[in-house]
Amino acid sequence: MIGLITGTMSADNIPLGPLMIGLSSPTTKPKTLETIEMTTKRFSIGYALLLKKQKSFIQDSLVNLVKSRGIDLVKIDTEKPLVDQGPFDFVLHKLYGEEWRKQLQDYLILNPNAIVVDFPEAIERLHNRFSMLDVVSEIEKLDNDLRDDETASLGIPKQVVVYVPEKLNINETASFGEGLNLKFPVIAKPLVADGSAKSHKMLLVFSNEGFEKLKSPTVVQEFVNHGGVIFKVYVVFRISLLVMNFFVL
Repeated sequence: MIGLITGTMSADNIPLGPLMIGLSSPTTKPKTLETIEMTTKRFSIGYALLLKKQKSFIQDSLVNLVKSRGIDLVKIDTEKPLVDQGPFDFVLHKLYGEEWRKQLQDYLILNPNAIVVDFPEAIERLHNRFSMLDVVSEIEKLDNDLRDDETASLGIPKQVVVYVPEKLNINETASFGEGLNLKFPVIAKPLVADGSAKSHKMLLVFSNEGFEKLKSPTVVQEFVNHGGVIFKVYVVFRISLLVMNFFVL
């Protein structure tokens, strides 16, 4: 999910920019339209998204809303060098690859005050379905406010990375690593999660024959029946949103 906050950011010493227009103390002379135009800075957000993401997020209602708050949403032309566009105060993107990463780096050299979300190095761990779950197992306590008699836990499914899936036999425990004891059915997912269509292709495998259709590298996970319900938590700074999705595998 991509979130845009157009109101107060609730962080210390963050200017409210155009939201402060017209506010004055009793001893301050009210601003005229001329002074407002001179002191108001518009913010430019350049976005580089796949067509599907653009249709989902860049709606006219959003464009008009942020425009009224002093923010301009500008589509980045991916056919042109990023350094030749803008300048942008903020670059919002969902593109990947070494060439695009290099363009972001070059842009920040010329525009050191610009903000990129998300910078490739910051989310590299999330592009690997195996490593993205490691952080969950590192969590020892979810809430510092829990009472002494309360406990909380957050588990992850058993999983293994398989590089030769067509030769896999789930009955051979050694193939999965000692102690995993996976049983059918299992879920097979591409190791790389880069937002592409192929990275979202998943299979529910019921027998060893099903592994013949898989491509390497693949993450094989135990199937945990969750009733077709997925909870997603989106976080932007100190703001969080919990969404419950229903789906059929």
